[in-house]
Amino acid sequence: MTDVKSARAEREPGKRNRAEREPGERNRAEQPLGSRSLAAHSLAAHSLAAQIKIQGWLVTVLSGALAALVRLTRLDHPHAVVFDETYYVKGAYSMLHFGFERSWEGENVNEQFLAGDLSGLSDMPDRWVHPPFGKWLMAQGMRFDDASGWGWRMTTAVLGIASVMLLVRIVLRMTRSLPLAGLAGVAMALDGMGITLSRTGLLDGMLAFFVLAAFWAVMRDREWLLRRLDNDSRARPCPGVRPCPGVRPWLILAGVFIGLAGAVKWSGFFAGAAFGLLAWAWGTLLHAQAGRRRWFLAGLRDGVRAFFNYVPTLAFTYLVSWMPWFLNPHGWDRRWAQTHPDELPLPWAPDWMNSFIHWHQESASFHTGLNTEHIYESQAWMWLAQLRPVSFYWRSSEDLPADACLGSDCVAAITSIGNPIVWLLGLISLGLIIYLAFKRDWRAWGILAGYLGTWAVWLIYVDRTIFQFYAVTTLPFVVLAVIIGIEAVFEDDTPTRQVHVGTTTYPVISLRFTAVDPKKRYPQLPLLGTASAPVRPLTSAGSKAVIIVGTVITIFGLFWLPLWTAIPVPHWFWQIHMWLPTWI
Repeated sequence: MTDVKSARAEREPGKRNRAEREPGERNRAEQPLGSRSLAAHSLAAHSLAAQIKIQGWLVTVLSGALAALVRLTRLDHPHAVVFDETYYVKGAYSMLHFGFERSWEGENVNEQFLAGDLSGLSDMPDRWVHPPFGKWLMAQGMRFDDASGWGWRMTTAVLGIASVMLLVRIVLRMTRSLPLAGLAGVAMALDGMGITLSRTGLLDGMLAFFVLAAFWAVMRDREWLLRRLDNDSRARPCPGVRPCPGVRPWLILAGVFIGLAGAVKWSGFFAGAAFGLLAWAWGTLLHAQAGRRRWFLAGLRDGVRAFFNYVPTLAFTYLVSWMPWFLNPHGWDRRWAQTHPDELPLPWAPDWMNSFIHWHQESASFHTGLNTEHIYESQAWMWLAQLRPVSFYWRSSEDLPADACLGSDCVAAITSIGNPIVWLLGLISLGLIIYLAFKRDWRAWGILAGYLGTWAVWLIYVDRTIFQFYAVTTLPFVVLAVIIGIEAVFEDDTPTRQVHVGTTTYPVISLRFTAVDPKKRYPQLPLLGTASAPVRPLTSAGSKAVIIVGTVITIFGLFWLPLWTAIPVPHWFWQIHMWLPTWI
């Protein structure tokens, strides 16, 4: 037996038996596997981030440049008030120049506004049903040009470009893969719904940016919490219920972004609720991975702290976004409390608060009771399959110059349909993401939280008038589903690598615990993972798949681009894009 041990020691000179180890080494080796893996993961995550830092920013900038090319080129075309721009552009103009929304009177106020004729602008406040922050953002672009689409579409275009770049950063942190990050950038930059809502003065493109930014911040909070748990585990080796820091800066930032999202449109708070639950679940189960015996109790205590970092921040941010309304006495409902002293919801509160509450009550009643029939309305179950896009703009030959296109019968159109390849792959990948969620992939749960907060909540509004372009907030999670799905199918099946820390060998795993074949490496608890995603290269087939998918997305993007940007085309060219009767 002694000879066998000696021979083993000669074959493995880096290992010593238990008696020969120093006390500190024994404690470290005897810690729960989840706790020991945390240290290795943090080390690996830091070094890998350094390896791809420059290349990652290059991919980010190139993706942003592609997005800018398709979003900023001829941004002022068409010179028209497109679809629901009529509700926001003129309001943003009056907010910029007068501090509040003034109503416009007359039958041809849009044409008058485009011609610079402000005779239809009255002194009375206009009724509006969305918070004012989105129109204030739009007004900032109009500071540079309030007479063309360059001004009132600039903010949505810039935030659309920023959304593409932010998604690339998210994919880099999830996968540590430059090809997958580049594919995500191409898919997001060349999606029709993203392009259309970036080139139109509506609120939904702004909302999509703040929702995605909040998701990014929640993901960064998870990384931050993991590092703190890692440091805590090494500093105090006995597992239990240990207090985590009361201040979580990334979660506070997420609260700011959700507050701004809700200040654009209330539906941003749906995503905020989903992300709040996600942050709690990720944090709770990181306690389990750290090897704590009472991990659920630790998660509950952490959840209380997270709540007070997150919810008051978003509420305060939302309230601050109303400051221009509070300071200007002429806005809609601003003086309601003074004229209705017998109807105050809070008789003991100041007038501004009662007016503020009344506006919310009236607007909530409007939104819940909105059931006016519209030719382009659709139900949420139709959105992921892109069954009923919205026609934002249409001009036939009678409205276009004679030489507008190559042919005598020309049309110019804007449709909100997404890139068919992106959404088809997203629909297919969603099933795989659900499977990965049950296989304990934390990223899959993050993607599903995005679907829940931006799409699934709309399924309950069966009687309300809603539109498919609301799903622009879901677009980033559709792309993430495609990316993670490709990685899951085509990742390298070689055993997971190991990293040596001192005299102990640790598996470099982010979603799993053991250095075994990928088919058997899932952990025993849901949502577990480390700050960084698995760093396994794609197979050669996977690399080819990325190239093929990116190429096909680009081809379809170029094919559909004229119908996303109102470029005049022959009628037959428009017609070959109408694959379904519901697309017309």
